[in-house]
Amino acid sequence: MWSLNHPSLCKAMRQASLQWLSKFVIYSTLYVQCSSTIQRTVDPPSNIQIKDLGTLGILEITWRPPASLNNTSDCSPWYELTHQVINAERWKSVRTKQQTYRDGFDLGKNVVVKMRTYLKGPCTEQNEVWSEWAEINYPAQLQGTPESKVKDFKCINDQFETLTCEWRTGILGNGNYELQFWQEGMSQKKTCTNYMTVNGINTGCDFGSEKLEVFSDLFICVTGMPDMDPIRPSYFIFQLQNIAKPGIPENLTMTMVEADDFILEWKGPKGRIPAHCLQYEIQSKDNMDIWQTVVIEREYIYNFKKSETSKPCVRVRGKINKYCADDGYWSDWTPEVCWPEPPVLSELKWLYCVVAAVIILTGLCVAAAMYTVIKRRKWSKKLQNKAKELVYDPAYNPKC
Repeated sequence: MWSLNHPSLCKAMRQASLQWLSKFVIYSTLYVQCSSTIQRTVDPPSNIQIKDLGTLGILEITWRPPASLNNTSDCSPWYELTHQVINAERWKSVRTKQQTYRDGFDLGKNVVVKMRTYLKGPCTEQNEVWSEWAEINYPAQLQGTPESKVKDFKCINDQFETLTCEWRTGILGNGNYELQFWQEGMSQKKTCTNYMTVNGINTGCDFGSEKLEVFSDLFICVTGMPDMDPIRPSYFIFQLQNIAKPGIPENLTMTMVEADDFILEWKGPKGRIPAHCLQYEIQSKDNMDIWQTVVIEREYIYNFKKSETSKPCVRVRGKINKYCADDGYWSDWTPEVCWPEPPVLSELKWLYCVVAAVIILTGLCVAAAMYTVIKRRKWSKKLQNKAKELVYDPAYNPKC
């Protein structure tokens, strides 16, 4: 019979207590981790749908919260939506608490939208929780052959006053092109009323006096005419300020302030483009016909120097600057303005020519006069010698 005070028994009891305590800590930790793992999972949004609003490119995307969050009130979900940007290789990402989203898409391609749910709050112990991605496709509604699409589509907004779009034709059968357009504020899409044609086929559209908004997306679709052979549609989205082309800068003048210092001045082009939205490119060249370029912002004056042997020529053109647009077209160049030769040098050249001509003529006259004098002297000497011969000739006898 062991005594309760036996040292071995006390040691065994301590070891058993430590084992139970270790097991309790391990199982508690595993339980907390498992519980935390269960709480930190979330499903993607449910019932994702894409609807075409009939505006040549705007799609509306709607969704519902994950079903697993219907009974959760202590966490407000966020949603991340990503899709490819039209006419670009990059993707656009948007985070929102709303359950609807609208944007412009190229309906000539299959539209791919990816979504996931984001949680952070009491239900996640303030940890960030992301769901898996949910992907939905909106197939392109295509008709006609790919070869029938327009090519090299290009639009120019001339001085913020006139919009024209042009394209090259594809391979057509019994068909023709129709341009449709829509902008926010229009009750419905419109159709071009003033086409540019080549051999009866539409190759462009002049929008004429159509009132279109700057800094607002313009949606365009070039497709086939109704009741004719189908044509593969082409979709385009742009803003008018990004396709603007200013007029030619005016009143370009060049003034010399010192021997080699010049000031170039001009006025802004006509049109509705604000002066603060313009930048200018200045090109100058010397007698070697090598253009040198400099770009300046919001100025109408430029100082430059010329080399000792050059006669400077300059020209200027304008473009919408980065503060008012993401892109645009350069205007046409102004006519070249060249600094003329100094008048004094020009007069001296004429004087040198006159003096040289006078000297040459004088020399010719002197030479002719000397030649005549010499010839006369020779003839005079010959006559004198002949007379002497006649007077002193012994065979000469006048009496005979």
